[in-house]
Order: sequence, then structure tokens, then C-alpha cells
Amino acid sequence: METVPGGRWVAEIYGCDLDVLENPKMVEAALLDAVMRLGAPRGSAQSVVYKFHPQGLSAAVVSPVAAVMIHTWPEDNASATLDLYFYRDGVDPEEVLKGLSRAFGAKEESAFRYWRGTEHAIKRRAFGGQQGG
Repeated sequence: METVPGGRWVAEIYGCDLDVLENPKMVEAALLDAVMRLGAPRGSAQSVVYKFHPQGLSAAVVSPVAAVMIHTWPEDNASATLDLYFYRDGVDPEEVLKGLSRAFGAKEESAFRYWRGTEHAIKRRAFGGQQGG
């Protein structure tokens, strides 16, 4: 099987700084920085942020080679879920995820790492009940 560059990192972070987690501009800036560190060309990223009331937000920053999304749950131990998608070789998604955890002041993290084109714990299944590789 040919190795495809890139992958997906899924993380949950807990015990974040509520002043950051509830600030749409700060969240957007952190996600934009992450997308750039994942290899996005300057000026290529687009973002959308939706602020829920009374609390919480969802945001996404996407580019031709990377995307980062967040969904926050301030009422649940100031937590958030993060999705990082990247499509280039030579980036360090682990360091990007650590940077996001620091930006949000997270006290804990749990994460799943999925490299494209490699063996991993999640198996592909075919429709119709056939098991895939």
C-alpha cells in the first residue's frame, strides 16, 4: 500500500482557561496558528466561528493542506474537542496539538492519532456487512 502523507489527530482537552475558551478571537487566532504550523500557505486559510449563548463555541480554520476544528464545552470541566487534519509531509502535528493545549491552558488531554495509509486500530468496513482491511 502506498503511504499517503498526512493524517488526523483527534483530541479532547480538559481544564482549559475559560477566558480563552470563551473568546472567539483568541480561539480563532490559536486555530489559525495551528493551520499555518501544519503547512498552510500564508493567506490560504479561511475561518468560521460560531459563539453559542450563554456559553460555548464551535470554530474551524481550513486551508488547501490543513484544517483544524474545535467544539467547546465550558460547562463540562472547561473542555473542548479538537480535530486536526493535515496533508503534507514534514509537519509535526504532535507539537501543533501541544501548542493548542498550551494556548487553551489545558490541564489534561486525551488523543487519537491516525496516519493515512498505515495500520491502525480503527478498521475500514465495507457496506453490506463485508469486513475491510
